[in-house]
Amino acid sequence: MRTTPHTFLLVLAALFITSFNVSASECAPEVKTLLTTNATYEKLDSILKSDKTNIKDLLQAVKDQTTYTDLYDYAMKVATSIKSGRLVITLPDGTVVVDTGKPLDADNLKPLIQANSYQHFMDKMVNENHNSRIAILDSQLHVCGVGVETKVSTTDNTKEVYVARRLGAYLNNLGTARLSVKQ
Repeated sequence: MRTTPHTFLLVLAALFITSFNVSASECAPEVKTLLTTNATYEKLDSILKSDKTNIKDLLQAVKDQTTYTDLYDYAMKVATSIKSGRLVITLPDGTVVVDTGKPLDADNLKPLIQANSYQHFMDKMVNENHNSRIAILDSQLHVCGVGVETKVSTTDNTKEVYVARRLGAYLNNLGTARLSVKQ
C-alpha cells in the first residue's frame, strides 16, 4: 500500500492531537504534588471540588439582587467552613463577582466602596480585577483547571494560601472560584 503526502499529514496530525490531549489533561507535576502532600492545599482543594457545581450553578443564575444574594450566601457558607477562609468568585476575565472578604451592601447604600451587591458587581466595584492573581490566572490558562499559590498578603502582611478551580471547561467556562486561608 502506498501512502500519499496527504495521508501522511493526516496521520501525523491525528498523532499530534492525541498526544496533546493526553498530556494536556493532567496538571503540572508540581501542582499535583502540592495538592496531595500539603495539608492546607489539599483541604482547600477538597472544599472547592465538592462545592464547585453549586457555585457554578448559582453564578450562572445571577441576574438580579435576589439571585446575587443566593450566590453570596453560598459563598459565605463555603468560606466559613474553614477558619479564616475567604472565597473569591470571578468571571473568566477576572471581574470579581463575590468576595467574602468584603462587606455586604445589598441595598447599595455605599456605591463608592468595594462591597458585595448585584449593583457593585455590575459596576465592577466588588473588588479590583483579579485576572493577574496567580492561582486564578493558572486555573484559567492550564487545561487541568487548577491554580495554587502561597504569598504574603499585601493587605495585612500575613501568609495566605490559595487554591483556585475553574468553573467549567477549558476556554469555555463561567469563571473561577478561589478559596484561601491565612496561616
